[in-house]
Amino acid sequence: MTETPTPGDEAPVFIDAELAQPVGASDRLSRGDRARSAAYSSRFTIVYITLALVAGIGVGAFVVQMGRPDPAPPARWSNWEPTGSETAQARQIANRVAKSYRLEGGQQLAAAIVSPPRITSGDGDVPVSTIAIRPDTSTGQNEEGEFDVIPTDKSLQFVLCGLGTGCSIASGAPSEGRQALLRREALELALYTFKYVDGIESVSVFLPPRPDGEAAPTSVFLKRSDVSSMLRKPLYATIAPKTPTVGTMPQREIDLVDQLTLPRLYSFDVQRAQDGSAVLVYDPVVLGA
Repeated sequence: MTETPTPGDEAPVFIDAELAQPVGASDRLSRGDRARSAAYSSRFTIVYITLALVAGIGVGAFVVQMGRPDPAPPARWSNWEPTGSETAQARQIANRVAKSYRLEGGQQLAAAIVSPPRITSGDGDVPVSTIAIRPDTSTGQNEEGEFDVIPTDKSLQFVLCGLGTGCSIASGAPSEGRQALLRREALELALYTFKYVDGIESVSVFLPPRPDGEAAPTSVFLKRSDVSSMLRKPLYATIAPKTPTVGTMPQREIDLVDQLTLPRLYSFDVQRAQDGSAVLVYDPVVLGA
């Protein structure tokens, strides 16, 4: 039976429960509306696919990263290191290094005495306030008056003392091999000090004098900047862990020790400053002179 609507009444609208919209509404959608709806659907699909890909890549990278072994820890600079206060560390370095250097018969080469820079005179111990290094004029590249003046507030000194007269080495005869070994010990003392004792920028190592007195006493003086590259790699890459005896140092080490210490080998003198402190004056030892 057909209902005839009365004038002014709208035609009844029936609701489709599945589509949740008025029946016949989609028939009233324009072609443009349907095109926009399809475009939105395509865009959402692309976004979902992109998000899925990003999530998949992230999960894959995480799985790969978790599957990789942990990076190896950096190599230790040395197998041993000092502990305690800066004073305690310096003393431990002096004792440990000195005990490893021995003569052919097994006796210790020299004791190592560490302290702030100072000299012993008739007035007792006098602090060294300044180190003044005279230039090496033998090559013609430096002028006579070009002193390198270094304050000692960030410096330590080691005195290598043998059991002979005036700290000389009592047994054996002086030789180039023994002198090279002493300079190796000076280098090792300086490297350990720069690596582990905070704030130290320079180190003096006084070598034992010759027992016959035929040569002036000497000192190896090293600044941190002289060996900075060696502080960034393990000690064994510079000198071997096993300390050689006199005459058994490998040629590679002899060359390295000569390169680092011979240009920094000095004879020395002491002068008094106006304030009563001592000034340590270093003169380059010119080989063959």
